Amino acid sequence: MRFLVVAGVVAVAVGLLAALDRGVAAAISPTATVVTLIGVLGVVQGIRYANARRDRRRLPTDPGEPERRAPAAVPGADLDERIARVASPGPGGYRDRRDLRGRVRGVAIETVARDRDCPREAAEAAVDDGTWTDDPVAAAFFDARTRYPLRVRLSATVRGRSRYWYGLRAAIDEIDRIESGGEA
Repeated sequence: MRFLVVAGVVAVAVGLLAALDRGVAAAISPTATVVTLIGVLGVVQGIRYANARRDRRRLPTDPGEPERRAPAAVPGADLDERIARVASPGPGGYRDRRDLRGRVRGVAIETVARDRDCPREAAEAAVDDGTWTDDPVAAAFFDARTRYPLRVRLSATVRGRSRYWYGLRAAIDEIDRIESGGEA
């Protein structure tokens, strides 16, 4: 094996010298026999490498862990979190509840104005006095003078949910019903 390594290093060195100095290349002057011998040695070496690879075990490549994608923002997720926070029965969050009630109220006014083909002021009055819907829970959500029905107050107490949650859900459902043309 060492002989082959030494022969290979000498051959490369002679080849580099022949490439750099024309005198060395002219002194070597390979004949057809030498060129044929070099070609045969190249073919033998190629066959030897091919046979060595044939005996190797082939193992599948492990591609590793795929890249993880950053989670995409879900439209409305912040609103869902905000609703969950303000609808909890715990104290506090008055400003958040008021702001969310105002947003839903604005949507209800726009929905009623479109549905009844009336001016915004008339729709606002209907939402404020509870005549915009037949659902007493949705009506009570926007009208501070109207009390929630007894079944809602009892359910909120028994289930540990706030009346605000029931009113918000009823108002959103009513807006959806109106938007879909009354089919619910």
